[in-house]
Amino acid sequence: MGDRRLKFNRADFKESLQIKRKPQEILRARNMFAALTIVMGIAGSESIATTKEAQANSTQGKQEEKQRDPSSSNDELHYARSLSRAFREVAKRVGPSVVSITTIDRAPFSSEFGRSNPNTSPESPRTPRNTRPQGERRGEGTGIVYSEAGLIITNNHVVAGGDEIIVRLSDGRELTATKIGADPDTDLAVIRVDAKELHAATFGDSNAIETGDWVLAIGCPFGFEHTVTAGIVSAKGRAGVGLSTFEEYIQTDAAINPGNSGGPLIDLDGNVVGINSGIASQSGGSVGVGFAIPSHVVKRIAESIAQGHTVRRGWLGVSTQAMDRDLAKSFSRATSDGVLVSRVVSGTPAAQAGLEVGDIIVAIDGKSTQTPAEFMRTISNYAPNTPISLALIRDGKQVTTDATLGERPSATATASTPDPVPSGIDESLGLEIRTLDTDSATALGANGEGVYVVSTIEGGPASTAGMVPGDVIHEVNGITITDVQTCHAAFARLKNSPIIRILFEREGTMRFTMVKRLP
Repeated sequence: MGDRRLKFNRADFKESLQIKRKPQEILRARNMFAALTIVMGIAGSESIATTKEAQANSTQGKQEEKQRDPSSSNDELHYARSLSRAFREVAKRVGPSVVSITTIDRAPFSSEFGRSNPNTSPESPRTPRNTRPQGERRGEGTGIVYSEAGLIITNNHVVAGGDEIIVRLSDGRELTATKIGADPDTDLAVIRVDAKELHAATFGDSNAIETGDWVLAIGCPFGFEHTVTAGIVSAKGRAGVGLSTFEEYIQTDAAINPGNSGGPLIDLDGNVVGINSGIASQSGGSVGVGFAIPSHVVKRIAESIAQGHTVRRGWLGVSTQAMDRDLAKSFSRATSDGVLVSRVVSGTPAAQAGLEVGDIIVAIDGKSTQTPAEFMRTISNYAPNTPISLALIRDGKQVTTDATLGERPSATATASTPDPVPSGIDESLGLEIRTLDTDSATALGANGEGVYVVSTIEGGPASTAGMVPGDVIHEVNGITITDVQTCHAAFARLKNSPIIRILFEREGTMRFTMVKRLP
């Protein structure tokens, strides 16, 4: 507040009193003078207090400025420039190792072309449709030079089904590449070009990065070569994405778009820590949820392919499923830790180790396992013939058993569901069943005895529990099912149970489900 004191001329006031000379006016004037004096005093006090406060604030501000580093006012700008320089140096270092990949699929088209390809544009947006030869399809992606001998790593879905693979180097050279090999289970492929003066990237340790670390992605989104985007590591070990069989992705919010597939995810030291593989998006463009295959997986797979070997993985020979509260309760478990064994294949390492259906595996070599994806990934990361120790819960007691892993076989095709035939119906569970015979077992790819589901009532207990026509029931609450009669007998025996545990087989995979009976 500024100086707001009133100006008053005492001589003029006296003169006015002398002119009027009326007692009432004299008294009124005196009172006015007193009031004005009080107002002037208040205004003066406020002004003095305000001035003192401003002076105190100014003094305090000067003292704080003295206490701070003289360059502190530029700290934020200095940090931003340092980060910018880091990004710039990483882009310069790794950029020459990044290549653009174009695949051409000529008629008759391959069914593999573009398979599971959420990131790769089906055609170059910079190539007009009317200039493209008839009877061919094109795909685009990115790759990273793995060795100066011409090896390039990319995604399998980038090059799968392509009749011709064209690589464009950072210096503008265009070369035809040869596919060395691929591993669809991890969505990785290795191709080779015959060229000199290649810049091989440095691969780092993806296990060393942490959530929150800065990372950069370089690729060819929508055909725009050597596009650099920045973000952080959003999560590690991400599974259940649905891009490949074995998943432990690095999740990042660095922008990844169609065409980035196969390109590198890089740390601030310029080391490749992942190969960008997919995005989660409803629009098809980046929404900040991208997934990269970690470098410790990439290096192992790439080395195996480069040496001309097939990728060999450990195999136990069991089917597992996740535990939930109802399943855990049915096995008298207070927690849902571990994975539930729903099938043990005869003649496998699991069978030789004495594993049984209903075992709950809680640890592998002392390391806990919580989900089927994690369990399968852990087992597959071992080399065949590796001995392992399994900690499991059986009949409420903890048991330890040893197993020597075999080699994981290739996946087999599944069969179709047979036509419905006369069957038995259980209305309280909402399903229709039929005894499994030789023909139906062959058609369903099922093993052993049991009954198969002919139909389910939409919204009924069985349907709600996830059962579908073609599922083969082998056990009901631990009771072995051989035909419709034994199945109905088991259901009748459990007629007072509000929830029933069913072990069923679907396309060669065994799993448990909990079916809540209608009241």
